[in-house]
Amino acid sequence: MSVRSLSKLLFAWLMLFILPVIFVSAVVAYYLANQYANLAYDKSLYRKALALADQIEINNTSIKVSLPQVAKELLEFDEEDDVYFRIIGPYGDLIDSNVLLPLPKKFPEKDKHLYYNTTLESDHIRIVAYSFPLEDGNSQFPTKEIYVLVGETTQKRDLMTNEIILGMVVPQLILVLLVSALLFYGIKRGLKPLTKIKSDLNQRDINDLSPLNSQSAPEEVKPLLDAFNDLLVKVKKNVSLQQRFISDASHQLKTPLAGLKTQAELALREKEPEKIQHALHQINQASSNLSHLVNQLLSLTKAEPDGSLFLAKEIIDLQSLAQEVTSEWVNTALKKEIDLEFCNSIASAMIQGNASLIKELMHNLIDNAIRYTHQGGKITVGIKTSEQFVTFFVQDNGIGISQKHQAQIFERFFRVLDSNEEGCGLGLTIVKEIAERHHANIVLTSKGENTGALFEVHFLKALI
Repeated sequence: MSVRSLSKLLFAWLMLFILPVIFVSAVVAYYLANQYANLAYDKSLYRKALALADQIEINNTSIKVSLPQVAKELLEFDEEDDVYFRIIGPYGDLIDSNVLLPLPKKFPEKDKHLYYNTTLESDHIRIVAYSFPLEDGNSQFPTKEIYVLVGETTQKRDLMTNEIILGMVVPQLILVLLVSALLFYGIKRGLKPLTKIKSDLNQRDINDLSPLNSQSAPEEVKPLLDAFNDLLVKVKKNVSLQQRFISDASHQLKTPLAGLKTQAELALREKEPEKIQHALHQINQASSNLSHLVNQLLSLTKAEPDGSLFLAKEIIDLQSLAQEVTSEWVNTALKKEIDLEFCNSIASAMIQGNASLIKELMHNLIDNAIRYTHQGGKITVGIKTSEQFVTFFVQDNGIGISQKHQAQIFERFFRVLDSNEEGCGLGLTIVKEIAERHHANIVLTSKGENTGALFEVHFLKALI
């Protein structure tokens, strides 16, 4: 069931508890009203039975009722109900009656009485049965009691019952209506802070990602606002990253695109085939550099903590992955006559991480080593293991990194000024971002210029 209104849902739940209480109260009211009505009129009915018993005359062998017509009419008189009587003798014979009242399932004991309900010609009637004791001298009769039955219809009882119920239930119904109105009003007032939050959000500028004020909010709403504010912080950070990426991309793409346009214009103006060929070669080289820059920018967005790539982790054999990546750079290394060597680890090298990002990290470190190692140099790629860590390392005997540049080497677009190698200054930034996403630690070791460099990335071992 879809919830369209929180106030209506709360109101419905409250009424779900209140209405059963009212129903039970009405049932109890009916029971009590019926009891009170019977208690009031049963005494009158019993007195009529006693008065009728007083009119019974007992001779030696006969029993009769000495009831004058006036007394009979007085007994039967009632403005609202019909009154009936029936007297049963000790032989079970009928002594007198104005109607044959239904008998009880069990007669009362001597000098006792009982009440019971029954119907007579579709009318509900209430009857009292009284056991009138015979004197001890009348031992010629087979039983010692005469049974006097007096009954009446239940109109005045029903009327009294209804009046009592109305007197009890109607105020309760009015109270329920008042409580319902107060509940509905109270719920509306209680949810007013949510309406204010909605209004504040509707009036906000699209670029306003500042936190919402939760100080004046009710305690029940504060967790929701805190969670929403946390989301705003994440969105703000993501927007900041996107703006930074756009700014960096536009800045870095501007120069290569301008150079590419210039080379194209030169090629169009040239007439000699050799010069055209040279210009096309320059365009091809600029296009390659531009493509590399774009790929690095895209890799950077994936590597950032709030990047577009969801970090789906799995168990990875770091040694197999490193060997696979290293083999892809063999031809590039051979073109510069660089000896690219891979060192295997005997121990297990299993980690938990994202294979796609870790391959990107490896590619960038090996690419960086090849770029800054002289022709005929040597690069060693390998895996080392310890009790807690699995380490991927790339060591070269290239130009090295001076002490003053080592603190800046992982910054975006940083490049050593006197380096002659083509690059965009994003490779090591990507390595740093990927390592941070895997809670890995990067260690750079270089004694200075022309001493080579060693990059180590320490990953936590996977618990298998």
